[in-house]
Amino acid sequence: MKKNSFHRGFTLLLIFGLSALLKIESQIDTLFIDSNFQQANLKQFSLIKNSAQNSHTNETEFFYFGFENTYNTIDFTIKNKLQKNSNLILQFTYVYIQEIVLSKIVNNQIIPVYKTGTAYNLKTKPKAHRLFSLPIKLQPNETASFQLKLKKEKGKPLATSAIIKSEKNFENENFKQQLLIGAYFGISILSVVFSLFIFYFLKQSVYLIYAIYVVFLGLFISSYIGVFSQVFLSENHKVDKYLHYVLFSEISLILFAVFSQKILEAKAYTPKLKKGIEVLLVVIIILRLLLHFFFTEVFENAVSIFMKIWYAIFIVLIGIIIVQIIMYYRKNNARTSFFALAYIFMILGTAASILYHSFGILNTYFYDLPMLFYTSILEVLFLTFTVIFMVKDIYDDRNTLSKAIVIQEKKNLTAFIKGEDKERLRIGKELHDNIGSQLSYLKRVVSDKFKDKNVEKTIDNICDDVRALSHEISPSSLKFVGFKNTVKELANNISEQTSLNLDFNSHNFPENLPEDVSTQLYRVVQEGLNNILKHSKATQVDIQLMLLEDSLSISIEDDGIGFESRKDKPGLGLKNMQSRVQQIGGNLSIDSSATQGTLILITIPYKTT
Repeated sequence: MKKNSFHRGFTLLLIFGLSALLKIESQIDTLFIDSNFQQANLKQFSLIKNSAQNSHTNETEFFYFGFENTYNTIDFTIKNKLQKNSNLILQFTYVYIQEIVLSKIVNNQIIPVYKTGTAYNLKTKPKAHRLFSLPIKLQPNETASFQLKLKKEKGKPLATSAIIKSEKNFENENFKQQLLIGAYFGISILSVVFSLFIFYFLKQSVYLIYAIYVVFLGLFISSYIGVFSQVFLSENHKVDKYLHYVLFSEISLILFAVFSQKILEAKAYTPKLKKGIEVLLVVIIILRLLLHFFFTEVFENAVSIFMKIWYAIFIVLIGIIIVQIIMYYRKNNARTSFFALAYIFMILGTAASILYHSFGILNTYFYDLPMLFYTSILEVLFLTFTVIFMVKDIYDDRNTLSKAIVIQEKKNLTAFIKGEDKERLRIGKELHDNIGSQLSYLKRVVSDKFKDKNVEKTIDNICDDVRALSHEISPSSLKFVGFKNTVKELANNISEQTSLNLDFNSHNFPENLPEDVSTQLYRVVQEGLNNILKHSKATQVDIQLMLLEDSLSISIEDDGIGFESRKDKPGLGLKNMQSRVQQIGGNLSIDSSATQGTLILITIPYKTT
């Protein structure tokens, strides 16, 4: 009876052991390599041992090992179905795995093949690549079992995909990745050069801060995807995660926060929120530097707690900047829109990275590049557009100010001209009515008392000069004989009194013009002829007045020495002429060059009735 019971128990134990063994074996599917093989996710063909309870073994398509466990063992089997050698590459997406040991199991003996990781010099990498890439060579029809040991940092989670690729597929995908990486750094370099160029001309610190931010963001991304160690470190160096990754991350975050305050003009629009951000940045800097470089043991023993604190601060910082974006949007929606889009991509990339590395929830790798890499490209693009809009805003403001200055100058010049005309009228009236009358009275007294013809002639000459001066200052003939005849009289007087020969011609020019139009035109013609007399050294001047289809044209042309109208700045006289013509809705143009004389052309709109 006892013997039967013993046999039954032994049988049950044997059945249970076999079922357990079968269950374990069923978890390890063999990866078959045939002619169509390109790549496969190792997670689907592996058995994970020594996993902690918070390690995701089945739920995700990548390996995730939680905060507690340090060593993780993965067993997998590969069968080469080809009649030739198969060259495969086992590649990990995460670049900060502390130790990777790949061993081959032969006759139940574990034979190490590769040992690499951040704990070792870069020369231990089996393949010169930004990612840990381990070559696996299989003989024809060989079935090989492997054991993979991953050691992670104490107290920190580890998330990584492990992909087995054919050598050809590895090279093809590596080429595509290099193109994407090159595009990213090409865009970054252009953004930096553009920002420094703008900083050189505008001398505003915001553009320098942006350039430095893009540099450190590029360093952070290059460290995150493994390019930094590949490019900047020698094979005898080790990768220092804190120095080559965390430090770049912290600096780029601080620079972005400072840059955002400049972009959103926080000092003027949200000063209290700006102070809140400054306090948070100080806390972040002190906390991260102390934990990562001075109290590393404290950090390692309570990583999950400090990560929660860090995430809480990060969320508060995000919230404050979102509020600032909303408040600043009312002032400048174009610039704010581009900055908001850049900010959204930054948040998406950061959040995806946290969900992947800290919680193992979401796979964020595409073509073996993290989502943060792609969002950073978009972030830099939209931030550069933001900078472009900032430059545009500055030039728009300057143009507005320049226009306002020009308008004010025109107003001042107009007021000056009106004052000048008013003063001319007053002086002309004073010369004609007061001084002219007194000279006439003086002439009568002298003629009655002294009977001296020479004195009388001298007084007559003085009277004529005063009358001519009064007429020149304020020509009353404009009201009586019209603009055309007054200009003709002025030309004749200049010809008689100087060696200058003036030729006056009029073609269908109207006899009468509105008083303000005729006054302004006369002053322009008078100023033009005075300039010719003073500066041109001309001998011949042609004056033409013409009535065109819908405008009046007045041209004054001389054969003098001319001047470079494009190079020489207009003096007060020319500015007065232009202002007077503009006041009556006309246009004044001057065509002159050295030794070629000068042509002054005045056109004003005119409708015949």
